[in-house]
Amino acid sequence: VGQGGESGDGWFRIISGEPHPLGNVAIVLDGDDSGTATATAAPAARAAATRARMLFPHGASAATAGALEALGFHAHGAMPAMAVDIERLSPTALPAGHVWERIDAGDAAREWTDAMAAGYELPRGLARMLSPEVLGADMAGDADVQFFGVRHDGRLVCTSLLFLADGVAGIYCVATLPEARGNGLGAHATAEPLRIAHRLGYRVGVLQSSESGHGVYRRLGFEDVAGIPLFIRMP
Repeated sequence: VGQGGESGDGWFRIISGEPHPLGNVAIVLDGDDSGTATATAAPAARAAATRARMLFPHGASAATAGALEALGFHAHGAMPAMAVDIERLSPTALPAGHVWERIDAGDAAREWTDAMAAGYELPRGLARMLSPEVLGADMAGDADVQFFGVRHDGRLVCTSLLFLADGVAGIYCVATLPEARGNGLGAHATAEPLRIAHRLGYRVGVLQSSESGHGVYRRLGFEDVAGIPLFIRMP
């Protein structure tokens, strides 16, 4: 919220102005409430050139979909919501010459932002909003938010973020530089934070999968538990 996000009863919205649909996001819990969905989406729709996306973790009704279409949003399938029993995670390892590290503030935080932006092909300003540069880097072993990376030849080539809340360990921001892909870095950057969480007493890991990452997560042991309807506005 300190970065411009707004929230109300059952919704969250942030309009960063960044030229990417991830930079202007709304999440509405009650997908049957087309009025709340419309009101939450309206600020993004007022600017003719704004790219935005909306997520409905509990599903979206036909009435809600129709109301969003009137604002220029279009249904874009569903993001797989996945979960894993951490004890059943498949083993992972890094290739020779790669080093796993916890990301602190300072230069490493800026490197994390750069690597995440490049891996996701995001504007740096957007990646920075989720980075240790802005959120801080609490290095306590049980910190709610922990940042990680894989380094090769002194360069950070892969990132991930562990978020501990409500008894569940969430994995986010798993990004690998294009030239470093195919070496299992993303799989390790997903699994290793969950093993850390397991030592803190967490049993379940969760994430929202991209289409490209779905097979990787399935091989690690994740299972699909739901689909989160996604609507995108791309003028």
